[in-house]
Amino acid sequence: MAASSRSNSSDERNSPVPDLRPLFAERQEGVVCDMSEDERLAKIKDLLDSALAEFESVFESAGTFDQSRTGNGWTPSSIPIQTYVIDAMPLDQATKIAESRKARTFGPLGLSRLRPGRILRVGDPSLVFFPFWRVRGYHECFYFRGKTYTATVPDDVLAVQVGRRIRPLASQAKAKRSRMSRVLASIGRTVLARAEPRYFTVDGATELAYQFGEASVLVNGEGKEDISIEYLLEKKPRMHKIEKADQPTDGGSNTKFVPLTFKAEDAVRLLHSKVVKPPLVFNKILTNRFEVTELTLLELPVYVFRYKYFGREKELRIHGVTGEQLR
Repeated sequence: MAASSRSNSSDERNSPVPDLRPLFAERQEGVVCDMSEDERLAKIKDLLDSALAEFESVFESAGTFDQSRTGNGWTPSSIPIQTYVIDAMPLDQATKIAESRKARTFGPLGLSRLRPGRILRVGDPSLVFFPFWRVRGYHECFYFRGKTYTATVPDDVLAVQVGRRIRPLASQAKAKRSRMSRVLASIGRTVLARAEPRYFTVDGATELAYQFGEASVLVNGEGKEDISIEYLLEKKPRMHKIEKADQPTDGGSNTKFVPLTFKAEDAVRLLHSKVVKPPLVFNKILTNRFEVTELTLLELPVYVFRYKYFGREKELRIHGVTGEQLR
């Protein structure tokens, strides 16, 4: 699958590179199976404990941020879409709600006692489904970066050997001090025989680092955020899954599905803009994984009634789940 495969150039390398693919989540039959944090850390420790030659091979196999892409998020067209229709209340229940609120549709004059009886319904109500995208995913990145380490040594240390090389010792750099501070420091060195702290540096070190981020997107069919759908989903409304082949674009004169102007690829790109962040400092990227764990199309039901009063027609929308009157 595209979700778990790496580029052919990486797979064809002959250098003894430790297999890092178990570090990353694999998609199997549309399900993402993530390793636990302890398992990830154990794998990373195994890598760091490997022979120097192997570590260098891993470094050589790394590339740029774009060359090391993996995960299904980079190819949105390959991600399967799960479609769910949120169950609507019965039509007769929605009709009772609409009849009780039809006078308000025509403004302040709706307070007249005679008016409700003269407001007539036009045609049959329709059930319209409005689309929403819910997308979730994560970005993780293993990368190399250069680092210079500084270590302070005890007073009795004269020299330090690191990696078959004698490291020179230097006094720690001090910030600009006042005249009094310099006098007190001089007294400390003379009277107390207290030496200046010394340190050595190890430059040219290579670190294997890791960053992880996850995010979610919930927008309507036009790509706009709608906080009301978030509140609704928190209440876990009843819904049922439909297959792509079963999804109607027009369910007849009384049932309609609003077409999408914000496509699946657009929703994934929006998630990408939120979660994919390259490391601030790096030399090479070992893996740059953008994984979409959920791509769901939700269809929200809304009942639409039309009423007529003295030649004027108005539309009344009733939320198909909560029964609220919508604008």
